[in-house]
This record gives sequence, structure tokens and C-alpha cells, in this order.
Amino acid sequence: MKKINCTVLNVCLILLIGLMFLGAAPEKPKPDKDWPKTYAIGSGTGAVYYAIAGGIGAISEKYLGIAGIPSKTSGAEETARLLHRNEIQFGFITPDVGSDCVRGIGSFQKTGKLNVRVILQDFPLGYTITTLEGKGINSPSDLKGKAGHIGGRASPICRTFFKETLQAYGMKAEDLKASLPHDTVSEAIEALIVGKVDFFIDPTPHPSAKWAELAATHPMKIVNIDDEHMKKMVKNVPYMFPMKITGGTYKTMPKDATVSAFSSIVCGNGDLPDRFVYELTKAVWTHFDEFKTYHAGAKYFSTEAVKRINYMPYHPGAIKYYKEIGVWTKELDERQNKLLAEIGAKR
Repeated sequence: MKKINCTVLNVCLILLIGLMFLGAAPEKPKPDKDWPKTYAIGSGTGAVYYAIAGGIGAISEKYLGIAGIPSKTSGAEETARLLHRNEIQFGFITPDVGSDCVRGIGSFQKTGKLNVRVILQDFPLGYTITTLEGKGINSPSDLKGKAGHIGGRASPICRTFFKETLQAYGMKAEDLKASLPHDTVSEAIEALIVGKVDFFIDPTPHPSAKWAELAATHPMKIVNIDDEHMKKMVKNVPYMFPMKITGGTYKTMPKDATVSAFSSIVCGNGDLPDRFVYELTKAVWTHFDEFKTYHAGAKYFSTEAVKRINYMPYHPGAIKYYKEIGVWTKELDERQNKLLAEIGAKR
């Protein structure tokens, strides 16, 4: 009897130990001396960016033991400058700013080339022309003589997309009754609802809560850009691509609509420790199912999008991870080397 009790006790002990291991906290990589204790993630002005930045920070704290703190900036240009000075370590950059900042052109002529590199991709945002039924806007060509909000005040890429849209349809800004910048999308939506403007344009992932709220109470309509005009626009802006919003995404939108889009990417200071960047990149993608719960827009990130980010170099630590999972090819090595040679950098 004692022998049986002893056997039962041993089995219970083994099961208890197994359960302890199953419930144990995830093992964290041992940090190097040059790893930051905490770090900041520039999130721009959008709530979407802030939520996803919080997700990156939470994943980092849970699996690396290092907290990432979201930090508001005025937009991509300020984010790039703060990254270069290492006042923040990561941040969201739009492709126009990313391309210009590493080359020291455009808004960065005075600062010169910035030490900013790509870490994570891809966060596609549709530059969405939104109106209401009854406003007489069925195509971008109908914007002539109308008044609207055309994008964020601190967003140069919105101005670029607006200019290209009008140009593709044979118009200029002067052909509109008014083209106004806005500080928040809520401001633009309110102006549309009360009749101050006929349309508004703002970049967003779809589906978007703001658009769903508008469609729930008003006859919202997203203006389609046809293939012919989209090809003209994409030809002039290499980082622009078409995004299809499937019919039924919103209550008042039964048919598909195509809008122009760009990808916002997460960049980092180029001198961040390679192993730290590698481990952070790995943590986000390894635990992607958890990461994408922090905001609906996070699900649009993709490892495959390394093929599309062709205007600025990647951080070596991120490249190491993408090579490990097989998405980084010899062609991407050639592209990386070409970009580094173009901007006169070694890494």
C-alpha cells in the first residue's frame, strides 16, 4: 500500500512540475550591455499609430524585458529628426519622408542625411476621398468647384497625393472652391456632416472605426479611382499603390472602391545595437497573433512587404531576422547595397 501511495505521489509531483513549466513566463534573451533600459517610439499624431506603438512596446516588455514607450510627435518629419538624434529610438515614417531624410533632400537639405533605417513593415493607409450622397461627387473629377479638407496639416505626403490626384484628372488646387488642411480626422468629418465642406480626404487603414461611425449615421460614400487614372498616379509616385476597399466594408458602401495608398513603416536609429533590433523584430513577428490585437490596423503588417520598401535601407539587425525566415533574398541584398552606396553609408 505504501509502495502504491509513493508511486501516486511521484506521478503527481511530475505532473505538478510539468504544469509549472507550462505556466512559466516566456524566457527572455539576455540583454547586452549596450541595450537600452527603455526606449521611445514616435507615434505621430494619429490614434492608430499610438495604439500600434503601444503594441510594439508591450511585446518588447513581455518578451525582451524592455519597455517601449509611445511618444507623440508632430508627424513623420519630426519623427525622422528625433530618430537621427536618438531622442527616440523607433518611430513611424511615411515613404516620402523616409526617402528624403536618408538622402538629405527636400525638407532635410539643412540637416543633411539622417541615420534612419527600416525595422518593421508594412502599414498601408488608403488616401480616401470621402463624401456624402447628394454632394454630387462620384469621381475625383467632380471635386472641381467643391470645398474640402485634403489631409493632415503636418503631413506632406497628403499634399503630394492630393496634387497627383488633381493632376491625373486634369485639375489644379485653384479649380476647387477651397482645399483646407485639418488637424484631426474628427475635425474633417464634423465639417462634412454640418455642411462646411463637400468632401474630406485622410489616410487610414480599412476598415476604420471613424468611417464606420460616419456610415452608421450618414449616407457616406468613398470615391472610386478608376484604373486608367490610378496608373498615371502610380507612375509619378513610386511609393503609391492601389488599395481596394471591399463592398460591404461599410454600411453605406455596397460596391468595391479603389483608393490610392502608401505604407507607413516603423524605422529606428541606424546605430541601435544589431542584436537588440534583431530580437525586437523577432519578438513582434514571432508573436504576431498577439501583436495584431492591439489595433485592427496592425494585422496589415507583413514580412513579405520587405520587397516593396525600396526607397531606404534596412537596419542590419532586422535584415538578420528576415534572412532567417527566408523572405530576404539575394536581390534584396543587392538592393540594400545599392541604397547604401547611393546615400554614402556603410550600414
